[in-house]
Amino acid sequence: MSSNINTLIRMANDISNFFNADPDKEIAAEGVRNHIAKSWDVRMRKAIIDHLTQHNGEGLSPLAKTAIGRITA
Repeated sequence: MSSNINTLIRMANDISNFFNADPDKEIAAEGVRNHIAKSWDVRMRKAIIDHLTQHNGEGLSPLAKTAIGRITA
């Protein structure tokens, strides 16, 4: 994996760790999704979505995978 995707994975996992404190995992996933959708530029979103679809999101937390999967929907 490139260092760029590793950085995006780390960032997505950090965001997920923050929202994971919410006991309602649906709300947590939506928080991660909203943050990435609103705060990341198009290239970053495309790269992390591609990583999820092409590499099964290797390295992403389960919450990050769920949230990123919702961006593609």
